[in-house]
Amino acid sequence: MKSVSTFQSHPDEDGVPSLALSRGLGWFSIALGVTELAAPRTLARWIGVDPGGATPWIVRAMGAWEILAGLGVLMQPRRPLLLWGRVGGDAIDLALLGAAAATKCTSTPRLAGAITAVAGVTALDVIAGHRTQRAFDQANRPVIAAETINKPPEEVYAFFRKLSQLPRFMNYLESVREIDARRTHWVAKLPVGTIGWDAEITDDRPGRLIAWQSVEHTPISTRGRVKFTRTPGRNMTEVRVEMQLGFLGTEPSATLARFFTRPQIKGDLRRLKQVLETGEVLYSDATMHRWPHPAQPSTAAELRQAERAQLPFAAEPPSAAKGVTP
Repeated sequence: MKSVSTFQSHPDEDGVPSLALSRGLGWFSIALGVTELAAPRTLARWIGVDPGGATPWIVRAMGAWEILAGLGVLMQPRRPLLLWGRVGGDAIDLALLGAAAATKCTSTPRLAGAITAVAGVTALDVIAGHRTQRAFDQANRPVIAAETINKPPEEVYAFFRKLSQLPRFMNYLESVREIDARRTHWVAKLPVGTIGWDAEITDDRPGRLIAWQSVEHTPISTRGRVKFTRTPGRNMTEVRVEMQLGFLGTEPSATLARFFTRPQIKGDLRRLKQVLETGEVLYSDATMHRWPHPAQPSTAAELRQAERAQLPFAAEPPSAAKGVTP
């Protein structure tokens, strides 16, 4: 049966425009803040506000906030939280200008112009916040991979739920030890050795879903879930994996998962399909060699060495024949 394999990613559709707008607003914020700190009375008179009393101190406080907000946006222009902070600052500016309009002011037309200008900047901040938020959300959506397996969801779930069996088709894993009903210890093989981390199941719905995340203070940070869905009209299962990854205490993200685990997840699902449908992981002669090799069958010694390096065969007998479907 022809398998269905998909892999989705979500590019940053607004990356360049939103980045340029964010940086422009960051520089504008710094320039305005420096002006407010350096010449608060002059700026107050220019916008039509009485420069006496507490006005200089209020203007200086607004300037300090503008500089901090601008620096934050310039340092992390892809983070929407800082832009939403600017929107909050704009709202405070509008409220203060509105309060000044209700009291004695030096020039009502100038004050009206200042309110209009701040409202325009607020609109730009809102636009930049929405664009950056959308780009941020898209960039941090989990990597998604799917495979259709010719087995019912209950059987696929039962096999996957025995987490100690995962190394049978996840060839980067050395072992998965179940500590208790929800916690496990994982050991992965790296070119320079092994690395281990603990994970816990956060959601478990028999026959439908398994979700997990790594515990705190571990070298590998992972978060994801596996969904088991019955295909329409047939007793088959679509296995859907959503994955995020982080290293050395960083928050799990889809960016790292796409870069490091995208081909691995596809291979894992393909091998899972082979184990459940045929009883073993199938390898061609070409897959037993990492580098270019002569176009001839492997020798007996090469076959034995490859078998030791590859995954062990599953103990289950084949359950499907070529050209036969249930």
